[in-house]
Amino acid sequence: MVYEKCCIGGCNTIRETHRLFRFPRNDNLRNLWMSFLVPTNPQLIVLSKEQLLKKRVCEKHFDIFQFDNEGRRLRYSYPSLLTDNEIAHGVPLTATGIEI
Repeated sequence: MVYEKCCIGGCNTIRETHRLFRFPRNDNLRNLWMSFLVPTNPQLIVLSKEQLLKKRVCEKHFDIFQFDNEGRRLRYSYPSLLTDNEIAHGVPLTATGIEI
C-alpha cells in the first residue's frame, strides 16, 4: 500500500493521521511555499511543476491564521511552521524556519 506523506524534511506525517494539502497550482504561491520548504527538503528544488503538484504538506505546518473559522485552509495560505518547536508553539519563530 502506498501512503501519501508530508514532503517536509523530518516530518513523517501520513494522510491517515493528519490532513495533507497539495502544492498550489498558482506559480507565485507555489514559489512562496518553496521559499519555506526547500531549506527543510533541498530535493524539492529539482522537481518539475508537475512533480511538485503531486507532493503534499501536512496541516501541522500551517499556523492557525492559515485556516478559516470552520477549519478550512485559506486559498492563499502557506506552510510556515517547520520545526518541532514552531509546531508546538503554533507560530513561526524564525524568518526562515531554520533555528540557529
